Amino acid sequence: MTEERKVEVVGPDESWEAIFELEKDRLKHLFGDLVVEVYHIGSTAIPNIYAKPIIDILIEVKNIEKVDKFNSGMKQLGYIPKGEYGIPGRRFFYKGNRNGKNPSHPYFSARGCGSRQTCQF
Repeated sequence: MTEERKVEVVGPDESWEAIFELEKDRLKHLFGDLVVEVYHIGSTAIPNIYAKPIIDILIEVKNIEKVDKFNSGMKQLGYIPKGEYGIPGRRFFYKGNRNGKNPSHPYFSARGCGSRQTCQF
């Protein structure tokens, strides 16, 4: 039996940027020097639009394989590790539940993705 998922689009929420900044700080603290840059992506990154209330985060890292070593730390932050989740060369995590607050999806990608290769997340 397939679990049914509800997709909700809501009005603009000024807290989305603050939630992103909090998660960004937590992720940078956990991953340290492995992080090159952290980006707020997706519809919640665009001010004043309706969006699914999920904070999408792209984390550019120096070495994608090293991300797997942080799975237990990510679990302590409330994230569920999903590995490549169907897209080779990335790492995906999920936080929150269908009825929970502040769900976020961090996507990890190797440094330089986009300049010489096609990025998928």
